[in-house]
Amino acid sequence: MAYAQETRLNNLPEDVPDRVRKLFDVWRAATWANALPDRKDLSSDTLAPWINDIGIYEYFPERRDFVVRIDAPNMIAASGENYQGCSPHQIDHDFGTRVHATLLDVIDSRQPAFHIIGVERKVWEEWVRLLLPVQTRDRAGQRILQVLVAHFFYRGR
Repeated sequence: MAYAQETRLNNLPEDVPDRVRKLFDVWRAATWANALPDRKDLSSDTLAPWINDIGIYEYFPERRDFVVRIDAPNMIAASGENYQGCSPHQIDHDFGTRVHATLLDVIDSRQPAFHIIGVERKVWEEWVRLLLPVQTRDRAGQRILQVLVAHFFYRGR
């Protein structure tokens, strides 16, 4: 089992790359009247600059669980694992993290979360993780809650 260290942050660090802050700004601009942003306002065209950085985790309230609908290509490359179709419980098992519990916090609070994720690879690396709640609708018009999970390399030592 690999190990990742998670540190929750109240805000994004001041020195994150501009593209990280820009993603958060795009998400925040899509929120209005304290409602979750709708995926129609955060379309694939809008999110194109971050296409390799964003995973989509869909919430299933009857199970209090998620399914990874899209796993971010940069995380597949970094971890060597593809979790598409899996529950985040598997990520927690493999890396010793609390992804599932954090996703539940994001869904319950309807608020974003930020973390520094540290992992030992060839050198110690730190990644910034953003968890951004959104909503969409299924074909029958029923609301679906999702979390956009984005990882960005932050620094290495």
